[in-house]
Amino acid sequence: MLTWIASFFRPAEPASKPADLEAGFKPKPLQTAPVASPTTASRSKATAAPAAPLPFASRTVNFVYKVFTNSRPTYLWTNAKYYFNSGSTYLSGALSGVNARGLSAPSSRSSEPAPEMVELPLHNPRPTVASSSSQVTKLDTRMRSPTPLPTPPITPRPTGPYYTITDFIGYSPYKLRVNPYYQPVAAISEQWLDDHHVHPSARKRAGFEACNFGLLTAMCYPDADYERFRVLCDYINCLFAFDDLTDEGGLRKNGDGTKKASDIIMNALTHPFTYETEFRCGQVFSSFWGRAVELGCSPGTQRRFLEYTDLYVQAVHEQVVHRAMNYIPPLEEFIRLRRDTGALKMCFAMGEFGLNVDIPDVVFECPQIKIMEDCANDVVVLSNDIYSYNIEQAQGDTCNIIEAAMKEKGFDVQASMDYAGELVKGRIDLYTATKAQLPSWGPKVDADVQRYLRVCEDWMTGGFHWSLESKRYFGEQVSTVKKTLCVEILPKEAPRGQIAIPDLDRAS
Repeated sequence: MLTWIASFFRPAEPASKPADLEAGFKPKPLQTAPVASPTTASRSKATAAPAAPLPFASRTVNFVYKVFTNSRPTYLWTNAKYYFNSGSTYLSGALSGVNARGLSAPSSRSSEPAPEMVELPLHNPRPTVASSSSQVTKLDTRMRSPTPLPTPPITPRPTGPYYTITDFIGYSPYKLRVNPYYQPVAAISEQWLDDHHVHPSARKRAGFEACNFGLLTAMCYPDADYERFRVLCDYINCLFAFDDLTDEGGLRKNGDGTKKASDIIMNALTHPFTYETEFRCGQVFSSFWGRAVELGCSPGTQRRFLEYTDLYVQAVHEQVVHRAMNYIPPLEEFIRLRRDTGALKMCFAMGEFGLNVDIPDVVFECPQIKIMEDCANDVVVLSNDIYSYNIEQAQGDTCNIIEAAMKEKGFDVQASMDYAGELVKGRIDLYTATKAQLPSWGPKVDADVQRYLRVCEDWMTGGFHWSLESKRYFGEQVSTVKKTLCVEILPKEAPRGQIAIPDLDRAS
């Protein structure tokens, strides 16, 4: 008779190429950690392991053999490997007299038959890298219970309800780059914004600066020179200052106030040198855009930036109205709207400014370029929805791909996270495949186009890394979330009332 105790942890699930998500999505079953428990093998002959099953993966585990020889129990504690394939596990170990099937051969003095290979069912096995060869570490023939097995160290997981997020950094083929002027310029830009008194309180200022938007700018515009990088830092700070007013501040459910603020922003950008307003966000928008034009910005870049900003403020107003009505649009409508509320079209146009390139309009009319821009846009905004979901659900905000998927597909939070994660991975794949099919516009234009597309790639990669470095979405737990990809669900906050914005109220 043979008894063994096994203790192991399931390895990480391997990355696989996503299916066509537009054709449908089936959520994966809930994953639970395996629990070690004693198992007794039958004395009857078990089915032997198939010859050379493929593919095989293995991991070293600790277990105890309890072998009865001449009616006396013998405990053999060893390190061994388990192999699994097609839902089954097979044990093998480096014991004295181990036979071809992995278990100790019977003594010549014993009349009992040799134990056969033990087959163990595994629930949803996950392959892993093979461990080092096993060795016998302890042999004890005394009549006693086995010593408890040591528990390998593991990364702590949240104790409350939690969900897991997709490892986009590991999946993306595009590598992170950081602008060399990041640290000195980011500090100057933060001080510039503070000098304009955009933050309504010291607490808001501290929370804003903890987000480290200068790092995001450095990750997304690594090729900009010093002067242009300074303007880009100011732009990103302005953008998030306005975004916070409409997402978390006094405009989050105020459609009329959002419309008024949007008009001021557009006037400030259209007439950066002459327009005056008491709305501080409008003042800083005029400032950075006026300096961008003075440094040199092609007419095509200026036109695209203003057009995309107009689309952005209109979409933000629509989102505020949806939030006030507790309306969640269907998924297709939501994604189309999200491409504008995310402001990525504006950010790509500012990438042209950062590179100081003049790309002809015919390039942006190319179907492949449009597909790649939409893919990069979706990657950034949908992954942002995944990262920001926890704080948004706590605040009662439903303008998120996770909420839209739960409503339309009937998913729970984890299934919606998986669904959105597969959408993002599919967009990365489509972007990469489309890039190989670009036409040519001549050597110089082709070179500028490749630099522009690198901006799109830097935004995808920079968004992943910044979200897991900044405290904006995960606070003090950001390093733990980055390591485990597990997010403990925050409790719901009390509903917030309308917050007054004095400088906007005074603005004409």
